[in-house]
Amino acid sequence: MPDKVKTARLCLLVAGWLKIATAGLFAFIVVAGAAIVGGRSELSGLLGSALLGGLGILLLTLSAAAGAIDIIAAAGVKRRTAWGRILGLILGMLMIPLFPVGTVLGLFVLFGLLGADARAWFSGGAGSF
Repeated sequence: MPDKVKTARLCLLVAGWLKIATAGLFAFIVVAGAAIVGGRSELSGLLGSALLGGLGILLLTLSAAAGAIDIIAAAGVKRRTAWGRILGLILGMLMIPLFPVGTVLGLFVLFGLLGADARAWFSGGAGSF
């Protein structure tokens, strides 16, 4: 595997695990918030806490799913699949607005998956790759 493609794959893995870690943080916040709010008996705050809890669970689910998609794309890149490259390019473009870490990871993914080395790798290229 060429070094640029290897770096792109590593960036996809890092982004995926960061998103899964973020999902874990959301899970902790939702559980801690439920424990704190659950101790109160005021009915007026229940609707707000239910909305915040639902939003937390939604963010947790979306973050975990996005992390899993990044890891799946990294596996596709490792296996030289065309869908892995396309998914990696799409995810790299989607990471760029996530300043600062996402921007750096997204640019590394794009530079790694666009180029002669990547074309040779994904076409089953010749040489010592």
